Amino acid sequence: MAPMSTPTRRPTWRGDVSGSPASRRVNRSGDVTSSVTMDPAGHPEKLPRPVCGIDSEAVYGSILQESPQEGCSPAGSPSPKNVTVAREKNAARQFLWLTQESVMMKADASSLPLPLAAVLAPFADSADCTSLPLSDVGAEEPLRCPRCRCYVNPHFRWSLRNAQKFECNMCGHNLDVPETFLEEMELNGQTADEDHHPELVFGSVDFTAEGFSDDRPTGSSVPLVCFAIETSAAAVASGFTPAVLDALEQAFDVEELPLERPVCFLTYDDEEVTFYAPTRSGRFRSVAMTDLDEPFLPLHMNQMLLDLADTEGQAMVLDMICNLRQVLCTGDSSSSATRTSGASSPSFCLEEESPASERRSSGRAALRLAVEALSGGAGGDVLLFQASSTWSASPKASASASPRKAPALPADASPKALPREELAADNFLEETRLACIRGGVAISCVTAPALPEHVDAAQLHWLPFRTGGDTLHLPSFSSASATLLTCQVGHWLKKMQASAYRCVVKLRCSKGLQCRDLVAPWPAAASSEDRSAFELPRISPDTSVAFILRPDYDAESDEDYRKERRYPCVQAAILYTNTKGERLLRTHTSSMGIATSVRQVFQHINIAPLMTVLLKQAATLALDQSSVAKPTLPGDFLLEFCLQVLSTYRRKCVDWASSSKALVIGRRLLLLPIYVLVARKLLYSVSSMEDKEQAEETLQRLLRMPIHSAMAALYPRVYPLPAPVHDGADLPRSSPAMEEQVSRGPSAAYLITNGLGIWYHQTGAGTPEGESDLRANAVKLAERIREELQPSPAWAPLVELSRLPDSLATPQAAGDESPSKGRPRFGSQSPSKGRTPGSGGRTPSACTSDSISWPEKVLLSTLFVEDEGVTEMSYAQWVEFLFEQVGLMLPPA
Repeated sequence: MAPMSTPTRRPTWRGDVSGSPASRRVNRSGDVTSSVTMDPAGHPEKLPRPVCGIDSEAVYGSILQESPQEGCSPAGSPSPKNVTVAREKNAARQFLWLTQESVMMKADASSLPLPLAAVLAPFADSADCTSLPLSDVGAEEPLRCPRCRCYVNPHFRWSLRNAQKFECNMCGHNLDVPETFLEEMELNGQTADEDHHPELVFGSVDFTAEGFSDDRPTGSSVPLVCFAIETSAAAVASGFTPAVLDALEQAFDVEELPLERPVCFLTYDDEEVTFYAPTRSGRFRSVAMTDLDEPFLPLHMNQMLLDLADTEGQAMVLDMICNLRQVLCTGDSSSSATRTSGASSPSFCLEEESPASERRSSGRAALRLAVEALSGGAGGDVLLFQASSTWSASPKASASASPRKAPALPADASPKALPREELAADNFLEETRLACIRGGVAISCVTAPALPEHVDAAQLHWLPFRTGGDTLHLPSFSSASATLLTCQVGHWLKKMQASAYRCVVKLRCSKGLQCRDLVAPWPAAASSEDRSAFELPRISPDTSVAFILRPDYDAESDEDYRKERRYPCVQAAILYTNTKGERLLRTHTSSMGIATSVRQVFQHINIAPLMTVLLKQAATLALDQSSVAKPTLPGDFLLEFCLQVLSTYRRKCVDWASSSKALVIGRRLLLLPIYVLVARKLLYSVSSMEDKEQAEETLQRLLRMPIHSAMAALYPRVYPLPAPVHDGADLPRSSPAMEEQVSRGPSAAYLITNGLGIWYHQTGAGTPEGESDLRANAVKLAERIREELQPSPAWAPLVELSRLPDSLATPQAAGDESPSKGRPRFGSQSPSKGRTPGSGGRTPSACTSDSISWPEKVLLSTLFVEDEGVTEMSYAQWVEFLFEQVGLMLPPA
């Protein structure tokens, strides 16, 4: 076994990653074990609320420093040195975070409403990041247990029966150790060496997988990118095609490119698909495919590629975009592109608009050819830009499709939110998905349909979210939409550069644990009965999934675990290809302690991954509301869970009674009430959107959102302006998410963000120069917020929050009879019609009425979450309501 190839691939953990159960024991006399009370009759600002930052380092690094306690872990009290080593043995929280730090193996724990789950974000640091150590195993396979098939990890130990064997921490099996492995271990005195064997030191590690991986690509070893652009008459006339070309030109006409990979271009209109290939003379040759029923690639993939990794390739890409703009948008055929075709076809020109059925076949052919072109190599991304429902199912197919099955909820309080077991309304979608899985191709789609057309949201998002891609829906395309398109495309390109491709994911549990379910937009592998494995063409840094786990209460008692000095453990193994074409295997391993009582279980709850799992399950329920006769509403599901947890804690962990109307709760669950309240408001806001495509898109993003993004969405931050925005400056201290803090606060303006969007509100009129400075400061602070939220699912737009109920301006003039329902995008002067403001802030328009519309009231209720809104009660009222409901659930004294 060779040493690490590059010394730069050393772990650079930021902050405390807290992995070992031994380092997380709790002192009974400390504050962590004590219960607290929440008094709704007190001042609202005294109620608990999140105080940490919104960046990933603040969310994953803010842990409690706790002293050891007996009975919580099988290991003895560690020394400070052992504590540091033990924390490195577990994967960092941004990669793998469990909802419980300790699990109770007794049968009494089966009635607890607390779900045991693991939130996995395997590439939170990007697939090309060198922060993880690399173990170069050459042509061999990494050492693994022959019984349970888990890979070697820091929790392996020497067998007490045979000093030449390892004991597997997952199943207890004694496995043979190769001679070379033993020799290298003997050089270090039988201890782990992070240079030769980092897999025995760190909980997260990469292995080289070129030797034992049998799925090598036959073509290019580097993931590619294909831009498929619709150039029909409708797309050009609406301005969508020119805006797409402008967005790509702005993305690539920079010194530091967001994407450094080979790319290719194809266009499609009502009758044909056109491919473009560079020539030796610096010109471009176009080849048209007119056979849309049985399309085939007229050129080899290598002939169409332009490499962005070098300066010459970047210049050729920009020339290609300019040529496409000249030929496709102006109809000028005297460009540097020469045209050839295998069949008789007229010269290239803009055609009359064709019926939707004809355009549909053209779009399907373009998508099929793009996937086929990239499947021959290491996979990659297809960016489909379309102005019509070109690859959606036909109306007849949609009408005859089988209904979707909703997730079945068990009787207990930790529901099993299954992903939708959908049948594709058209075989084309399912066949394309399977082709993408085999070829490692992810599809991302930007749609800007014309007003008369209707696009089914389920069909629109079916392929992108099941291949690891993204979607952006832009109805009523306008200049404001073009700005959002440019920013979103740039964000996507950065995600592609940091993504992993041709991914195979498997979660393994130690003896005594079972995987019960997978919560993700895509289904589990057909061969995985416990839903612990799946394949995905692409996993981006902002993608996370949740595995629902279940202890096997009949296996062994907690006394057996303490006697053998073992503790439960989970390991995620991901086989993937990075953007450099290297085939690697990444493992994340985390362990848990053994809790001996219900009180200790509640003392070791991790609220951040717990709420992320609940939000994903609620989003799954919201996506399946139309498929069952009596659906369980997401808000009811969250309320039932909150009541079950609070009543169980009050009944089993509190031996005293409060004399006042106060809610008794544990410190680890202190933020559960506010998080559940905000989740209910957020899901109602999404479900009430008039634009169902936008609602579907937002729910799908929630379903694969990482933990730090979910925490930002579950409590908006209010930042005063002006704020320091120089290099190295921290974000200003946020105010409580109450309308009074904004409308009557001391600052001249405020920024409100929940990660899905950023809103600007100015409290009063000022001088033009002062207002201009405030807006410039808001733009810079918004950019800082986007940087702090990375990795993020989408680019957060900055929009105007012009009116609040406490700061309404004078009524509108009598001549204005039809006020708009939205608000303007930040800095916009003209309103945009026909768009409902949502949590994503698509294209709002100016509010000219003295009253606020219902959609705006719903949005304000989502932002100022502690106030009483149109969808839910206030924070104080919510705490009082929970206290009354918990009292009804408790047995009489």
